[in-house]
Amino acid sequence: MLFEDGAGFCPWHKRDSSFKTVHSVSRASPNFAAPGSTRNVFDENKSHGPQTGVLILQCLHCKESVIVLETVVRMPSNESNGMPTERRWRWMASPAESPRTLHEAAPETIRSLFAEASTCEKAKAFRGAGVMYRATVEELVKDQGATGKDLWHKIENLKGALSDELVQDLHEARMLGNDSIHQGITYSAEEVHDVAELIEEAVLVLYVQPQEKRAMREARKARRSGASAINPDDGGTTTTPPMRV
Repeated sequence: MLFEDGAGFCPWHKRDSSFKTVHSVSRASPNFAAPGSTRNVFDENKSHGPQTGVLILQCLHCKESVIVLETVVRMPSNESNGMPTERRWRWMASPAESPRTLHEAAPETIRSLFAEASTCEKAKAFRGAGVMYRATVEELVKDQGATGKDLWHKIENLKGALSDELVQDLHEARMLGNDSIHQGITYSAEEVHDVAELIEEAVLVLYVQPQEKRAMREARKARRSGASAINPDDGGTTTTPPMRV
């Protein structure tokens, strides 16, 4: 769940961080509870329908705040103690969450599909997100030159370039899309979020890290060339001949 146990990804400084709750309204909808009210969100004489509250959390690193809406549904329990159970969902109201983006090292076609999938995810159109994340993986394996009669075989063809675990992660994205479009299954926000991160990890291994390694090699090559240009015989030390008078 978003910012569970006071931890999460800060949208301001773009890093994982810790948060503290600075203000909360337990019931903003359908009934407003004033700050400091002791009224229970789940009064026995109230409906079991969904009720939404507001949380204002402050990042302990950058000190910026986020506003989170939390919807709580109270459901009858089947357990012997008869106590009701709760289900909670949270989403960020401010700052507005922007779609995920892949690193610019990835080809534009892959980044475009991924951004469209993320737009579906942020809109809570999870079946659409599943289909588009699968399309992202299909474009990724195509760009990598993977061969095979279908996406399953093409993903398997990446073994060696990717670890077995990461190959299995790409299969997770494939199955998410298949289930979404063929079986009509709607996965949870957390499950779709996890698949998006698996694709990000594959892009890191296949595109970002090789680009960074190439940049470091070029930097070392430039440094060696610069040193040789100063003095190829003594590793870069120069001497000034004596002036004649």
